[in-house]
Amino acid sequence: MMNFSLLKDVIFVIFSVSNFCTSIGFNVPYLYVVSQAETLNIGKSEASYLIASIGVANTIGRIILGYIADKPWVNRLLVYNVCLTACGIATAMVPLCGDFNSLLIYCSVFGFTIGAYVGLTSVILVDLLGLEKLTNAFGLLLLFQGIASFIGPPIGGWMYDITGSYSPAFLMAGLMIAISGLVMFAIPPLQRYQEHKAEQKFNSEQLALS
Repeated sequence: MMNFSLLKDVIFVIFSVSNFCTSIGFNVPYLYVVSQAETLNIGKSEASYLIASIGVANTIGRIILGYIADKPWVNRLLVYNVCLTACGIATAMVPLCGDFNSLLIYCSVFGFTIGAYVGLTSVILVDLLGLEKLTNAFGLLLLFQGIASFIGPPIGGWMYDITGSYSPAFLMAGLMIAISGLVMFAIPPLQRYQEHKAEQKFNSEQLALS
């Protein structure tokens, strides 16, 4: 159960770094979007609908993205990467939102796209490492997620204490989530390189035997 040899796997390390970055920014919108709305003179009762919109969009996102990812012709890793990158860009643009409607659009986009992170993580792990490594890999991944979730919101609060604005917190969260999606684009070429290297090794062994 405590198989730390997975940390020698470059693909797993990239995926762990991605999950760590996502988890740093994951909770920031939930905690600070209402406060951000109040700084725009939006009433607390109206601002509370923003959290509800995240929940509704997230539920829809998990269902739709899960359905799409289940199709054999769909590149699940690409769906995951694009969703996280789009989620990060949208979060980083929250400081540009000046009214309730723009924040509502953001919350809908965030809720929908972050559904890929929640719903597809275990599926992507199986695709990358195989089913036999899922238990160990997911356990280690949760360790990294827990640490990042623990430090992410306080960093956002610390930024507010320094600047008196929630914009830096959303910018930080957006950059972290976007980076988490972008680094995952390195996995497909890395997989092709590893397959090519394994093929070369196999061919050289066959030549040696002959």
